[in-house]
Order: sequence, then C-alpha cells, then structure tokens
Amino acid sequence: MRKILFTLLLTVSITSFAISQSHLDHSPCATAGEYPEWLAAYLENPTHQNARSADDLLMLPITFKSVGNSEGEGHYPTLKIFESLCRLNKDFEPYNIQFYLKGAIEKINRDLYYDHDNFSDGFKMMQSNKDPLTINVFITNDAPSNACGYFHPSADAIVVIKNCMGGSGHTLTHEVGHWLSLPHTFAGWEGMNYDPGEETPLFLDVNGNDTIFVEGANGENCDRAGDRFCDTPADYLSIGWNCSGNKESLQVLKDPFGNDFRSDGTNYMSYSSDACQSKFSVMQVDAMRAYIDFARSHYVFSGFQLGNVNTDPMSSVYPQPSDKVHYQGIELEWNHHPNATRYLVQISRFSFFAAIDYEFIVSGNTVNIGDLTVDKNWYWRVKPYNDFDLCGDFTDFGGFQTFDITDVEEISPNNGVNIYPNLVARNQPINMVFEFNEILPTKVQLYNIGGQVLQDFDIPNPGRQTIQIESGNLARGMYILRLSTAKGQLTKRLTVQ
Repeated sequence: MRKILFTLLLTVSITSFAISQSHLDHSPCATAGEYPEWLAAYLENPTHQNARSADDLLMLPITFKSVGNSEGEGHYPTLKIFESLCRLNKDFEPYNIQFYLKGAIEKINRDLYYDHDNFSDGFKMMQSNKDPLTINVFITNDAPSNACGYFHPSADAIVVIKNCMGGSGHTLTHEVGHWLSLPHTFAGWEGMNYDPGEETPLFLDVNGNDTIFVEGANGENCDRAGDRFCDTPADYLSIGWNCSGNKESLQVLKDPFGNDFRSDGTNYMSYSSDACQSKFSVMQVDAMRAYIDFARSHYVFSGFQLGNVNTDPMSSVYPQPSDKVHYQGIELEWNHHPNATRYLVQISRFSFFAAIDYEFIVSGNTVNIGDLTVDKNWYWRVKPYNDFDLCGDFTDFGGFQTFDITDVEEISPNNGVNIYPNLVARNQPINMVFEFNEILPTKVQLYNIGGQVLQDFDIPNPGRQTIQIESGNLARGMYILRLSTAKGQLTKRLTVQ
C-alpha cells in the first residue's frame, strides 16, 4: 500500500464540557492532512533510543500573540492566557514536558486576522508575526470552518480561538500535541462523518486515489491504521462529541470485522469534550519526547531556571487600604516578591474585580497608572510571576479613594492639615500645619520606599500648630508620610532631592 499523501496538514481541535455544548458549536475539523513524515519514519524503527531519559524534564518556549480587530478591541485577557499556559503545563506535567513563557504577549490589531475564514490569511498572519525558536500561538476570534483551532505545519504555528482557550479546556494541549508530531486518534477519518447505519469499510479512500487501513476494535491494523499507535483504541469520530461516565462515546461504533465498540474519550488527540480528556498514551509520549530530542532539540531550554514564585502574600507600600490619593499621576508601589521577575497589576472599580478597568505588566515594583476618576473608590491587586511560574494568586491590596484637594486635606470634617512642600530640598524641613478643632491624638509615621519606618511618634493634641520633620538625614528618593487618627488617616508622598 502506498503511503498516504495529503496536500496540507491543517489540524483542528474541539473542546467542550460534558454538560455544556458551547464549544461544540465550533467545527472540530478544517482540512485533512498528511500523516507526519517524521512520525512515520520513527514508528518504522520503534527500538530507536531517545537522547534523553524519560525522567529528564524538557522545557520548551511558547509565545502568545493576542489578535484584536483593527480598532484594538477584542483581545484575549492576559490573565486568561496565563491560565491557559498553566492548564497546558498541568496536562503535560506527568510526561516531564513543560512550557515557559518566552517574550511579551504581543497584540496584533487587524480585522483580516481577527476573523480570518481561510488558511491563506492565517498563513500570512503567522509568517508576518511569528517569533523564531518558540511555539507560536495566535489567539483569534474565529478561524476557518468555524474551527476551535489548527496547527499549520508550513507556517509552524498554532491558532486557537478565544472561545476555546482558558484554564478549563484542552484545545491548546491538543494543538501542541500536533506541534509535537501527533496525529488525531481518528487519523484518516478527517472530514468524514462516521455513519453507524453503513458498513464500515476495511479501507478508507483518500482523495479518490490512495487507501488507508481502518483499525479494528481488537487492535487489527493498529500499526498501519488511524494514528498508528497500538495503545490508542480505534476511533472513527471526527466530529466533536460528549462522553459517558466511563469516558467513552455515547455512540456505539462497529469496526470492519463486525465488532461493536465505543471510542475512548480520555485521549487529548481525540475530539471528545474537555470533561472527558485526561491523558496521552505511552506510545504518544515516547513519540513526542523523541520528536523533541531529534527534531526540536534546539528549542529545549537548558539554562538556569527560576524557581516557583513565593506563595506568601505580598506586602504593599502605597497606597494602603482606605488611603486617600490625589487622582492625578497615581503611582502604585509594593515590595519585591521572591523569584518574581514581572508583575500583573489590575485596577478595578469593584472589590471583587468583576471588570478590569486598567491592567499593566511591569518588571519593577512600581507603576504609574495615570489619572483616575475623582471621588471614587478604586481597588488594586498584583500577581507576581516569572516565565516558568504564572500560576500563583493575586495579592489584593484593598481599596483607596481618589480626591482633588491639592492644598489642605482633612482627617475628618473640621480637622484639616496642610503638608508641604511635596518636593523637599536637602535640609529643608517638612511642615505639618494642623487645623484641628477637636482633641484628636495623631500618630505620625515616615516610611522610605522599601516600607521601612524611619520616624514614628505621637502628637497627643495637634490643635492648631505647625510641627516640622527634619530632612537632613534623609537620602534622595521617595518617602511616605502617614498621619493616623481615630477618625481616619492621611497619606502624603514626598520626594527628597
């Protein structure tokens, strides 16, 4: 039998939940393709030894490209990309294959790519925007044939649509499986709808010329039919499907030899729903690791790997919960976190972050978020991460209130204070002019940028007086002055020149 040749390998994936049909609204298949030549050669020599032990951890780079429309709208949220990568690593963790984020998440704004309905436009998008020596993943709104995603071997890149990304699905795992040389479990049935009412042939016609064996329920032809892995059961279902409690297809299939069976839904390379999938087979894993060793070895990361980000809560410097902050040029600050190299900062008007108003990724421990609406409560949180660990939690630093008072500020009604100057010259005193109309004991604390308390004293009854803090022993830099009373607190940022 001649080897089966297709003109183009464009494989797609399908994800869904057993309860929900939302992802099943997308077609699981675009255009069938040729069986990977590398894999065919590898399977002809099954005793071939891998270059690395199965116990060795293989680290591969992955780069995400978020595609929006020409107005810059519709981008997939950064946090969801992180969750997708965490899901990918969890799926591959049992096989000692992991992926790290390489480079920044690039945003591409073009209608032609955002809703591309043909592979030609997809190819142009990939060729024009992909990075070298990394797994390139483009996240779009739609894809050809309404597919969840596809791997384009000529462009050597992956597309996954927004509705099929996320931390609960396995579409990205499926497509990366293709990138690592794996075919579908139902290889040969792409583009065909299995009909239980018709007799299953022993051979499938391909393009009206070539033929391919059909795998039997008891393993007949397993080494030359379907995906050619004998530890993945026969599967003819090339349209997305839900599974039973046994993780098998609800539909009963019949092989060419008259045997009834149900397709296995646990394999990531099938078209079963997300809730069914949980593994690759042993032979699939051996093939992927061999492919990395002999075809993608130059992708493997072998340098210093940062450890996991510390799971302890982070500490904020400014603002503190319930602080009043001038609405212009607001700068947030927190203490550096162990093993974190970047921080995802989110600002919301809602304490539960139902909507994200502003988002920043920074490498330092401060960010200027610009101007916010006056007299509003705002909430902020920070997620520390590095390229190898994006799966930790946010630290919620609570809320602050914006105001538009540039001179005299109030601790409470009828209890005001004026602090000046904001820009302090060396040896120039910092003045606190109190206008308190009641007895209100006040604690004064001066912090440096690292959160260390430099001065801490109490004023039993500020009344109407001016109290000075000497700056002669302060180094150049930024400081936080906080006044705390039983009726509220006031925080002021000062800069010593």
